[in-house]
Amino acid sequence: MTDERSECKPDAKRKRDSAQPQETLQPSRDVLEVKNLKTYFFTDEGIVKAVDDVSFRVPKGKTLGLVGESGCGKSITAMSITRLISPPGRIVGGEVLLNGRNLISLSEREMRQVRGAQISMIFQEPMTALNPVLTVGFQIAEAVSAHERVSKREAWARAVEAMKAVSIPDAEKRAKDYPHQLSGGMRQRIMIAMALVCHPALVIADEPTTALDVTIQAQILELLDSLRAQYQLSLILISHDLGVIAEVAETVAVMYAGKIVEIGAAMDVFHNPKHPYTQGLLRSVPRLGTSVEKRDRLYAIEGTVPNLLHLPGGCSFAPRCYKRTAECTLAEIPLERVAELHEVRCIHA
Repeated sequence: MTDERSECKPDAKRKRDSAQPQETLQPSRDVLEVKNLKTYFFTDEGIVKAVDDVSFRVPKGKTLGLVGESGCGKSITAMSITRLISPPGRIVGGEVLLNGRNLISLSEREMRQVRGAQISMIFQEPMTALNPVLTVGFQIAEAVSAHERVSKREAWARAVEAMKAVSIPDAEKRAKDYPHQLSGGMRQRIMIAMALVCHPALVIADEPTTALDVTIQAQILELLDSLRAQYQLSLILISHDLGVIAEVAETVAVMYAGKIVEIGAAMDVFHNPKHPYTQGLLRSVPRLGTSVEKRDRLYAIEGTVPNLLHLPGGCSFAPRCYKRTAECTLAEIPLERVAELHEVRCIHA
C-alpha cells in the first residue's frame, strides 16, 4: 500500500500542476455561496419577508461579518443556511451552496449529516444551548459520536483535545463539569469546542459575545480568529456591534429589513460607507473624546425599523433616510457596484 501511494504521488503532482490555472476560479475558493436566498414566514396577518433575495460568498479561511439592528434578518439568514427554519417559516427561493453542493435540495436526513460535521453554529447564550444535566465533556463527545464511527473512549479523548484547543485549563477535569459549574466565558469556549470538534468547513457564530463582559468578549473574538487561521475555517460572524465585526471580519454585509443594503471589504465599508444606513450605524458608535461638558450627544437614526408585514414601497430605509427623494419610493432598489468588491443598495450612493 505504501509503495502504491508513493508511486502515485508524482502523477498526482503533475495533475495538480497542470490544473493550476483552474484553482484560481471563484468556485474553488468559496466554501459557501448564498444565491438569492428567500425565507418567508406565512402568518395569519400576511407574509413576513424575513430574508429577501440575500446573496454573498464566504471564501475558505475568511470571515464574513453580518451586521444590522435586531430584527433585520441576520439570525434567520443563519438558520436558513443550516435549514433550521420551522413553520410558519419556509425557504421559498434561492440556493445555499456548500463546497458546490446545494443544501436546499437535500433531504432532512442528509441535512442532519451536514449539520455539526460540515457546518456548525455557535449560539449567543450557551446556557440555553447546553444541556444542564449532562457534563460538558459528554456533550462534546456526543457531537463526535453523532457524525463519526468512533469508540466512546476516542470520542471522549477528542472532546478533551477540543477543550484544550479553546484554551480551557485542566481540560481533563473540566470535561466532567456541568454547565452551571462554569463561568459564562468558559461555557462559550465549550460551545466553540463543540462546534469545531468535527472539523467543519464553515462555522456560524451568532452574537457569540453578547452575554459576556468586555474583557471576555475580546478573548473570545481573539480565540475565534486564531482558530479560524489555524484550521483554515470559513466563519460567518453575526453581530449588531460594529466594533466586534471590525475586529475580525475581512468582508462586511450590512442588513436592513431582510435585505443586504451594503456589502464589501471591511476597510471599504467602515472607512468609506456608501449607504445612509451604514453611515448612521457608524456615526452612532461612541467615540473617545466626547465630553459631557460640551453636551456631545450620540447620533441617532430617526424613526424605527419598519414592520416587515407592511414594508414601504421602494427602499425600505427611505422613511428614515436623510437623503430620501421621491425616486426612492418608486421601485425596488437593486444592489449596484460602486467599487471592485463594494456593492450598495442606494440610488444616491
